[in-house]
Amino acid sequence: MESVEQAIPTPVLTASLYARFESRLENTPTHRALAAMRGVVGGHVVPKAGQ
Repeated sequence: MESVEQAIPTPVLTASLYARFESRLENTPTHRALAAMRGVVGGHVVPKAGQ
């Protein structure tokens, strides 16, 4: 909110917020591909749905 009040652009924060909102949507092929890469690139495992 401070950046909005000060009229300071925060594109990284905006992009991360949009990504968080989109991650709440249905499981799409894009989301599945990103989840598959997280185990290799991010160093953490994402549990599959229902586990």
